[in-house]
Amino acid sequence: MTVTVASSCTACGACLATCPERALVPAPRRPAVLDSLCTDCLACLEVCPVDAIIPVPEPPPEPATEVAVPAPAGFPVHPIEEASYRILAGRVDLSAWPDGARDVVARMVHATADESFAGTARIGEQAVEAAVAALVAGAPVVCDARMVLAGLPSVSGAVCYLDQVAEAAPGDTRSAGAIRIAAEWHPDGALWVIGNAPTALFALLNLYASGAVRPAAIVGLPVGYVGAAESKAALWAGNLRPLAITNVGVRGGSPAAAGAVNALARLAAARRGAGAPAPRAGGST
Repeated sequence: MTVTVASSCTACGACLATCPERALVPAPRRPAVLDSLCTDCLACLEVCPVDAIIPVPEPPPEPATEVAVPAPAGFPVHPIEEASYRILAGRVDLSAWPDGARDVVARMVHATADESFAGTARIGEQAVEAAVAALVAGAPVVCDARMVLAGLPSVSGAVCYLDQVAEAAPGDTRSAGAIRIAAEWHPDGALWVIGNAPTALFALLNLYASGAVRPAAIVGLPVGYVGAAESKAALWAGNLRPLAITNVGVRGGSPAAAGAVNALARLAAARRGAGAPAPRAGGST
């Protein structure tokens, strides 16, 4: 907000003497306003004896590029979801993201209400296309945690192997052990989704380095203060970077990871042209 001086001004000078920022300066007929100095304190408005000081709201910022909810034919979108995306578009500018990647980042923000993902997300140049192609082909979607799996009720082929690891070996974690089991079942072409455990992502990177697994793409969004930022940095720094959907820092989690996959699933459904993704055949094995 700034102010303007109306023609009813009598040039008494009260506003000039009052303005703490010297944003009002003498002019031939009435004081002029230096918008760049005005701090909206409105002290001038209080002292003007003829009410010639008029507040002028600043124009609203240009709306961010609208984020469309990718909804293939036959895939209903709830009115609350539509409203959420309208609000999101007004708060976060995702226009710099290319098509596909923009859908993924928008879904990550939508799923978490954490707008920081718009600035911290990292998406490899081949990641969206590779993940969508894998989903269209019916590739397995390997999740590190049951919470990620629970967020993918309509994604065909989503599995989690955590239940197969009753107890972690000394110096290991159940999540890392489950990823190694999953690699034995799905060495080639799976979409890997890490939304909880940094140790799971490190295990997956080690399996890839040894040649034991060849992912179609990776959604790597573990969360936490121990290892999350480092595991994601290692993913982005390695040869899997072109196929990676991840972010910078300690934030992440199952909702963000599931949101990213659900966005990819909608893109895959649109490509298939057959409506919603097929129902998941089964849970963890």
